[in-house]
Amino acid sequence: MPSPPRGRIARVEPSKSEAPSSASSSTLEVSFNDDIGKSIGGRYLIQEVIGEGGMGVVYEAHDAQVDRQVAIKLVRRECLTDSKFVIRFRRELEVTSQLRHPSTIRVYEHGETEDGRPYMVMELLTGQSLAERLEQGRVPEFQALQFARQIAESLSEAHEHGIFHRDLKPDNIFIETVGVTTVVKVLDFGIAGGVDAMKLTRAGEVFGTPQYMSPEQCNGTDLDARTDIYSLGCILYEMLEGKPPFSAESPMATMLKHVRAKVPTPRHSSPSTIKLLQLALRKDRTKRIQSAGRFAELIGQTLGAVRAAEEGRPVPELSGALSVSAVHTGPFAPVGASRPTPPPGVAPTAGSNQLPLILIGVGVVGLIITIVMLMTPNSEPAPVDPKAADTKAAAPADAGLPMNRTLIRSNVEAASVVVDGKVQCSTPCEITVPVGDNKVHEIRLTKPGYIDAVQAWRPLTVTDLLPAFPDLRPVASTIEVKGAGKKPGTK
Repeated sequence: MPSPPRGRIARVEPSKSEAPSSASSSTLEVSFNDDIGKSIGGRYLIQEVIGEGGMGVVYEAHDAQVDRQVAIKLVRRECLTDSKFVIRFRRELEVTSQLRHPSTIRVYEHGETEDGRPYMVMELLTGQSLAERLEQGRVPEFQALQFARQIAESLSEAHEHGIFHRDLKPDNIFIETVGVTTVVKVLDFGIAGGVDAMKLTRAGEVFGTPQYMSPEQCNGTDLDARTDIYSLGCILYEMLEGKPPFSAESPMATMLKHVRAKVPTPRHSSPSTIKLLQLALRKDRTKRIQSAGRFAELIGQTLGAVRAAEEGRPVPELSGALSVSAVHTGPFAPVGASRPTPPPGVAPTAGSNQLPLILIGVGVVGLIITIVMLMTPNSEPAPVDPKAADTKAAAPADAGLPMNRTLIRSNVEAASVVVDGKVQCSTPCEITVPVGDNKVHEIRLTKPGYIDAVQAWRPLTVTDLLPAFPDLRPVASTIEVKGAGKKPGTK
C-alpha cells in the first residue's frame, strides 16, 4: 500500500488479524473512490485518502460548519462483519475522546454513517512520524529527551483514566511543528488496554510490535501501565542510538531477547540519561519506573543535567535514583563502562587519573597470590557430587523463556495435570509451558480409577493452543475371563 503524503496524519497500521482476506486491491480502491466527494454527518466533505490500513481508512475532509480541514478515520464497508474489530474501533472512539493532553491526538467528534460504519473526526496533523524522523538518523540527546517527556505526559493522562496503549512505537508517534514549537502527538489507541479491554481478548493473546514489547508482554501475561513505560524506554533508546535495543531475524527471537538478554550499553548518552534508561528498561516491572508521571519527572531532571553539560556549566546534583551515588546493576553494563570521552580542553575526572594506579595495585596482588599458590603443597580436590552439578546446570534451562499459558479442562472434575512429570494443578486450571526451548513436553491428565490421557506438545509461540485431550475413561472394575470352565449353575 502506498504511504501517505508527508504533512498528513500518521498512517493507520493494519495488525496481522486485520488483513481482509477476500477484498482485492482494485475493490478497495473503488471503495475509497466511492467515499470521496460524499458528506458525513451533514458537515464533513470527504476530499482525499491520506492513510489506510487493514480495516480502516483515513480521509482528509473539510468541516463546513467551522471551515477547517480535519482527518476522518472510517471503517471499511467490507469489514463490518468482523464484530470483534468493530467493538475495538468503537472502544478507540470512547478512549481517545476522553483524553485532552496536548500530546495526544485530539478527537472532535465520532458517530456512524448512514450505512452503519463507525467513524471519528480528528485534528489534521502536519509534520512527520517519529519513524520517518529516525530514518534520517539519531535524534540529538536533548531533543530526544524532550520528545520522551511529552510522550510520558500523554501516557500519564491515559493511565489516570485506566487506559494503557500496549502498542507504543515510532509509527504511532507524530512530530508536528506549530510555529516555532515542536509538539509530539501519541496516536492510535486502537488496541489500548484497561480492565474493560481485557474482556475483548482471550487469555495469552499478544498485541504489540516485537522491537518495543515489554518482557511481560512477550510472556503473554496480564499487562498494566508499566508495559508502556518499557516501550517508551525502547523508543528513547532508539532515538539516542539510532536502533532499538533488541532486533533479531524473527519476531519470536526478538521477543526472547526482551525476556532474557541484556540491553547493549548506550554509546551516545550522558551518564544521567543512561541511568534513566536503566530504570525504564528493567525486565522486572516491580523494579521499573512505576508511573508515566514519575518517568516525566525523571526526564525533566535529566534534561537539566544535559543542558548544563551542553552549555559548559556545572552539572547540577541529581537526586534519588539518578544521583551519582545511586548504583544500578540494571539491565545492561555498568554506567562507567560507557562514559563518553571528555571533549578537547576538558580535564579528565579524578577517577580516570587513579585508574593506572589501581591497575598496578591489582597486578601486584595477583602476582603475590600466584607465588603463594605455587609454594603451597598440592592437596586433593574436594569430591564433586555429579547429581548436584547436574541440578545446577539444569536449573536455569527454562529461566527467562516466554511461557505459554493454557487453560486445561477435562471431562472428569479435579483431574491432576502433570507437565513433564511434575504435577502443576487440578482441572479446570491454567498451566505454563516454556516456549523456545526446542523440547517436546508431555502433558498428562491423571486421576485414580481412570486411564491417563496424554498429549505431546511443543508450543512455538505464547498463543499456540494445546490440542484437545481425549476423555478420561474409567478402569474396568471386573475382568471377564473366557475359557472352558463349567457353565454357571452346573454341578
